[in-house]
Amino acid sequence: MMETMTGNAATLFYSVGFLIFVLGLVFGSFINVIIYRMPLEKSIIRPRSFCPACNTPIFFYDNIPVLSFILLRGKCRSCGAKIPFVYPLVEILTGLSFFISFYFFGISWKALELAVLLASTVAVTFIDLKHRIIPDEINIFLFVFAVFLPRDLWNVSYWAGAGLSALSGLAAGMVLFLIAIAAEKIFKQEAMGMGDVKLITALGAFFGFQSIFWLIFISSLIGSVVGIAVKLRRKEKGYTMIAFGPYLCAAAIIYFLFKPQMGLLF
Repeated sequence: MMETMTGNAATLFYSVGFLIFVLGLVFGSFINVIIYRMPLEKSIIRPRSFCPACNTPIFFYDNIPVLSFILLRGKCRSCGAKIPFVYPLVEILTGLSFFISFYFFGISWKALELAVLLASTVAVTFIDLKHRIIPDEINIFLFVFAVFLPRDLWNVSYWAGAGLSALSGLAAGMVLFLIAIAAEKIFKQEAMGMGDVKLITALGAFFGFQSIFWLIFISSLIGSVVGIAVKLRRKEKGYTMIAFGPYLCAAAIIYFLFKPQMGLLF
């Protein structure tokens, strides 16, 4: 996008990009609330942000994304408890998600689609790694967003496209569900949580029928490499269930950004 921009146009582009990055930081603060509260089945709206260590409400001037963490030196103003580094990390990742979406696609539905996808993968990844679950609320939101987002994935009418997206998601979920059942029979234990099946249902709705093979293949490849590396490091033997959600998220991002290089149609 920047190849044809010079001078004032480039300055304006990066100025808008910076504002979108800041907006992403703010949204990242909300993603932190989702990551902390949703697995505990707590409201993500009320009460307002508080310190998990002392339950003291956090005032707005101590809740500025990234900046407050730096000014407070990573500690709660009230009790001095350490603020986990994961909080500013999530904010930065979400900010980068927004900026990357704008950088590649400008102000467009495509940018919104990528921003929502990336921000959601941040939430899914951190929740699944810590709790080994993927909240239904996130999967349902992604599925509904994918089905009803106006786009040209199918080159058909809006409602026909929505129906095809829904069917694609259901097909993706069914394929992974059957794989999970087969793996459970082979390893004699649960091989994959239903949260993963629901997640790929949402991702299938995002990308269509043609994505199912790639999503499963790429996520399995990444998961296998990481799983083998972890087992070798820990010197473990036998089958170990892993959080598969982060690998599905990685596969979705790779597929979104490199779909043309894979020889697939938009």
